[in-house]
Amino acid sequence: MQNSSGVTGHDWLIRASPRMARPDAHACPTHRRTAMRPLLVAEPPVPFRPAPREEFPFGPLFAALDLWEHDNWPVERVREELRDTRGPFRGWGAPVHPVHLAWTAHALEQYVAARTREQAAAVEAGLPPTAPVKQPWTWRTRRTDAPDPRDARQYEHTLWGRMYASADGSVRDLWLPSMGRAKTGRPDAELAAVAKVMAYGASTPRRKARAEPPPTATDDTRLPGLVRVFDIGCADGSVVRLLSEGPAEAGRRFADDAAPAFLAAATGTGAQPGESCVDCKAIAGCTDLKRAPGLWGGKPPALARKRRSVSAWDLRLHAECPAQYHLVRRLHLNDLSTEDRGAQRGRAVDAWLDAQHSERPVRGCRDREMPDLATIRARTGLDDAAAREAAGMLAEHRLLCPLNGLGADEQVLVQHRVTAYVPELDVVVLAKPDLVHTHRGRWIWRETKTSARPLWERRPLLHTYPQLALGVLLFHAGALGEDPRRSWVELEHLREGHGESRLERIDPGRAENVEEARTVIAELAQPLLDDTTYEPRTGRHCHGCQARAWCRPGSAYVTDHPRPGSLDAQTPPRGDVPPHD
Repeated sequence: MQNSSGVTGHDWLIRASPRMARPDAHACPTHRRTAMRPLLVAEPPVPFRPAPREEFPFGPLFAALDLWEHDNWPVERVREELRDTRGPFRGWGAPVHPVHLAWTAHALEQYVAARTREQAAAVEAGLPPTAPVKQPWTWRTRRTDAPDPRDARQYEHTLWGRMYASADGSVRDLWLPSMGRAKTGRPDAELAAVAKVMAYGASTPRRKARAEPPPTATDDTRLPGLVRVFDIGCADGSVVRLLSEGPAEAGRRFADDAAPAFLAAATGTGAQPGESCVDCKAIAGCTDLKRAPGLWGGKPPALARKRRSVSAWDLRLHAECPAQYHLVRRLHLNDLSTEDRGAQRGRAVDAWLDAQHSERPVRGCRDREMPDLATIRARTGLDDAAAREAAGMLAEHRLLCPLNGLGADEQVLVQHRVTAYVPELDVVVLAKPDLVHTHRGRWIWRETKTSARPLWERRPLLHTYPQLALGVLLFHAGALGEDPRRSWVELEHLREGHGESRLERIDPGRAENVEEARTVIAELAQPLLDDTTYEPRTGRHCHGCQARAWCRPGSAYVTDHPRPGSLDAQTPPRGDVPPHD
């Protein structure tokens, strides 16, 4: 029994999913360690709070595949069921957004066609056909009386995905869906964990999350001769075979790649606030996470929800279109449409500056030679026009670079994660400024934006760029140093023409700036926190929405309002979205 650091319960069971074997420099060690112990629960306890919309993108797809694979429904009948659904699909889970249902129907067709093609090819190659497996494979060790050095008495390794096996058990297949195109590679440790469970696990009935497992092991005495792993892209039906091997090789790979990764995750200590805080059971006992009650004076939503994260990009996207926020930011729907030239150019400039600012020892960009156009095109993949624009912006940045003349003893943090927790809202605030650095005892937060147009003077900066307002509030709350009077929030607005760029400074120590920032964030955050339907709101943003292919209002708007690609699309913050399968 454990009762410390925000969790209580039993820690003798360690459950490991392949995802826990992925390398993740930003994952919190305490979160991973406690997440691998399912019999530990939060202290104080957290009640279950249902979501108003389905938040697992593959949930409806898996339910639809169950109808086709296990209940022998024709695909068209499943599609009709999806079209007729209003609320939860087949009565399971939360109500599904209509665009999510349309995406599911598309993904179902792509999956069925890809699976049919692969099975035909396998039979032609002399392999036996594989049939769907109802109960997922689990590899569970036998429970012991004495704990091991990690205080564990039993291990349980699980799988996720669509599972198939031949009638004689000689072949096992696992299909892993991806939102866009098929992933061409996954980390070695993750694949090694998958292969071990496929080769040595057995079909196991699902049990409640915190129920104790039986003491017996789940090793199957009839090992398959071949295990195969496929990744399928739900947007285009592409399929990549990631793994094909026997149980002996699977065992070796597990020992070499997965076991060390699981050991590190199961024994990690310390805290690293960030995206992990959203799902962490130990948040109540975490002293590293900055508490910021009343950060913008928000009110708890009428419908209690499980803990969520909020970033400046979340706020902007929800203000444009609540449906796009839910479908693209949270569910990660992806129609494989390409970014416009402005977004590509902005992302390329950001990446270039990040690389230069990350070099050690620190060197200002004024002291660097400007790259020629051929180098910029080769390193960024931009076309000639966009590369010339990027070169002009990089030249402008040389004069505005915050590292020019900076002392060698100053701190420089590129794409640094700033995290705060608003307890009365149960919201984790996430920010990732392009650059934060110290200068003679002062912390400076720098945001860099590229644009073909000058700043609009008639609208205040904090309203135009909510990330600046969030920076002011986080400084005021002490998330980056305890004295906001010794801080700056800066906007570097880069344009191509000589002398066209600007540097604007905001003092987070001034009360009027803090009040303005609170007003800006409150006006954006409260509608997001209160929203339960995520209705589409059409506009120019529909042209670049990655869920538009399945959104009727968005598609109709684009048909009625055709326009050329814009050079002013704001690029989403890189890394602002938690990884998702």
